[in-house]
Amino acid sequence: MRVVDESEANFILYVSNQSFDDEQVRLAVAVDGVTVVDDEFDVEGQHNWVQFPLQLAPGSHEITAQSDTEATLRESFETPRGGTRYAVIDHWTNRDDSAFFTWRFQRQVMAFY
Repeated sequence: MRVVDESEANFILYVSNQSFDDEQVRLAVAVDGVTVVDDEFDVEGQHNWVQFPLQLAPGSHEITAQSDTEATLRESFETPRGGTRYAVIDHWTNRDDSAFFTWRFQRQVMAFY
């Protein structure tokens, strides 16, 4: 697995901080135990998804995410032979200040509003 040019990718991951309560958060994302994202993410105007194009082997994979605000995520997904999949991990904060992630995985290119 490796980060590649978008034209070579079969898995496009988007990561964003959507929490106005945590204006800057450190997020780490791993696929099959290999870290592919480890950076600070600013909320800015919330519409600031950062793209990470990856080349994965066809088959089953596990993705994990952790934040410096103690949010965690663990999901499984499949990449087909000859197709591209798209995923989004967003970091949020509840009213009680607890942090969490949301996950979306799909066959179509993501549409952000």
